[in-house]
Amino acid sequence: MARQTVPGETAERRTLPAEDPAAQPVDVDAPPERRVEVHEPDRGRGAVLGEVIPEFVVLAGVVYLFFLAGDFSSRQQPGQLGPAFWPRLVAAGLAVALLVRIVQVLRERKQPVVRVVSEFDDIEDDDTEVHWPSAAVAMGLAFGYVVGTMFLGYMFATMAFLGAFSWAGGQRRWVAPVVAVAGGMVMTYVFVGVVYVSVPTGVGLFDTVTVAVYRLLGIQ
Repeated sequence: MARQTVPGETAERRTLPAEDPAAQPVDVDAPPERRVEVHEPDRGRGAVLGEVIPEFVVLAGVVYLFFLAGDFSSRQQPGQLGPAFWPRLVAAGLAVALLVRIVQVLRERKQPVVRVVSEFDDIEDDDTEVHWPSAAVAMGLAFGYVVGTMFLGYMFATMAFLGAFSWAGGQRRWVAPVVAVAGGMVMTYVFVGVVYVSVPTGVGLFDTVTVAVYRLLGIQ
């Protein structure tokens, strides 16, 4: 059916009401706008050397220790990795890490530094109060651990240290002594049976029990 129009009359043009910008919904979960600061790094020779000289000094010491560990090869027994293997492996890994760090420092000097400004930048950091009794207990445990290895042996001293440190840290459940004993035996096996490091076995009864545990673990 054809659409009919009335002569002399036109259709009324209707428009949608304009939306009030103030009535627009606000997303409360939208992240706030972040302001960034971009500044050029100090590319002076002194600034670059100040960052890489410590790495080069440590790298020289690592290289010296790597070759010094080669003297341990004379005590290597057939069928074993030898006492020089692990020190050299650690030295090589540390040397690679230092070289990577030096390359990173040199590359960062060629790029601008971009920093995101936080709303907490204007808040001054409050000085954290040191709990000196807890610090004294931790230092006492560390000193006692070193002295205890000479009398109790490495295995029993490690067990006692792990247990006392867990107790001082507030972990006083039944699992803490179990973890201390297991941790002492695992660390002893790693150092004596895997890394071939000679550790103290203690005196008297502690020496006898430690040697018996070594034989039980098959590391002596």
